[in-house]
Amino acid sequence: MKQSRREEVDDDVSVGKKEEEAGYCSSSSISRLPEACLAHAISFTTPTDACRCSAVSADFQAAASSNAVWERFLPPDYDSILARADDPSFWLERTSGAKCYLLSSRSLEIAWGDDARYWRWIYLPDSRFERVAALVFVCWFHLRGRINCRELSPNTRYIVYLIFKLADKSYGLDCRTQEAYITMDDQVVSAKRTVSLHPRTQETPLDMGRSEVGRAEETVSYPRERGDGWMEVQLGHFYNHQGDGMVVINLQEIVQLNSKKGLILEGMEIRHSIGP
Repeated sequence: MKQSRREEVDDDVSVGKKEEEAGYCSSSSISRLPEACLAHAISFTTPTDACRCSAVSADFQAAASSNAVWERFLPPDYDSILARADDPSFWLERTSGAKCYLLSSRSLEIAWGDDARYWRWIYLPDSRFERVAALVFVCWFHLRGRINCRELSPNTRYIVYLIFKLADKSYGLDCRTQEAYITMDDQVVSAKRTVSLHPRTQETPLDMGRSEVGRAEETVSYPRERGDGWMEVQLGHFYNHQGDGMVVINLQEIVQLNSKKGLILEGMEIRHSIGP
């Protein structure tokens, strides 16, 4: 006997409810799994997927945040990294699992850094390290940081920042011949860029981008405020393949040799770059 239109609609609604209830039961069944089982399954994904799982429900959030999950994302050499205590400071970028570092000012090669007439080593409560370098006065300015490619995540793009503060009455740290560049195995992998350690203001001269007379205008890196009370300025970027070489980061002003004062140096931060 042929069904009426109303009976067909009622049947469709009934089927829909059954399917919805079946799906609800399935979801509830997953939620009833022990947290350890959920964590074990999530640990076979990626850091990005684990973060996404934490948004599904409270049960998934607890499992995705567990040590059992994130221990699987640690690099195989994390024991040797942690054995070096807090210098350099080390962490994993949460979405990619890439290894990141902050090289302390004490670990950098600083021209005249051991001479108290030019640099002092001071304590700051908001620093990650026991002492930071404070510039008293120099003309020849050169900072160099080093890290072995083996310490970094393979096939990963990195960006490098100088982390610092400026003391009262600081000056001379925005010279147009102050430049940064990065080498890997003695080959330049991040071209020279002009770097100002003074924030950009309306009074910043328009010719700051010209690092030498007759040289084409270049982009200038200016610092920006961080959420931790420090400033950061980009020094360059590089791509780490599977190499066993050395990455060397340089910031220098050895041309104009103007007077410089008031830099408080936390270190050089090497972190995963998401952009191209």
